Amino acid sequence: MTRESYHDTEQHSPDNVVWNWQILAEVGNIQAQLKLALIYDHGDETVRDPGRALSWYRKAADHGNADAQCILGLKYYKGRHVEVNYLEAAHYFLLAADQGNADAQLFLAMMFESGQGVTQNIEAAFSLYKKSSLQGNALAQFSLGMLYEQGAQAVSGSEAIPADRARAVACYRIASASGNLAARGYCEALADQLSPGDQILAESFATMLDITGAEDIDHFVSHSSILTPLLKKKAKLVYCATMG
Repeated sequence: MTRESYHDTEQHSPDNVVWNWQILAEVGNIQAQLKLALIYDHGDETVRDPGRALSWYRKAADHGNADAQCILGLKYYKGRHVEVNYLEAAHYFLLAADQGNADAQLFLAMMFESGQGVTQNIEAAFSLYKKSSLQGNALAQFSLGMLYEQGAQAVSGSEAIPADRARAVACYRIASASGNLAARGYCEALADQLSPGDQILAESFATMLDITGAEDIDHFVSHSSILTPLLKKKAKLVYCATMG
């Protein structure tokens, strides 16, 4: 091996990769702190060290990194290298969800739906499922479909969620397209029970869920090439009633 090739190998060795990230992390680079946490968590570039991983996740989370906050929330939720602590999980999920992290919105919704670590609140769960769904989270779309299919009684002062099979089918359809394997079976089973009118509404609602970033409903309706002019008024009513 030549001196040059040895030098190149040394510069790109795993230890040096970790060291380079460590230098950046220690001077406050938030992305480096998250990267270093992931390296120690998974052992990709060095020996796995869950304790160090947690320490760097916390540093990144304390500096406002939503991904680190969500990962910490999940660790406390599932008890990965820490004891299960739903209060801590909810804390970190909330921080990340407030920044628009779709996974954190999903997990926090699950906690509000079940009352783990937070006061049970179906309205809050419903809202968070919708926010995560509109960012393309397949499990949130599936969970939203289940809420629509089954409905939910009012709990702790929150409003009840009325059952709506048309919207449930739409959510299952989108979740299936997003890669949720269970959603297809749910969609097919429930779709057969819909009236022709509800089938139309399900198609309209599925179209709306599939289009994100619309600034307002008029913008959405004017850019929906799938809906016929006859359905646009119905679509507007469905959108306003559901996503408003």
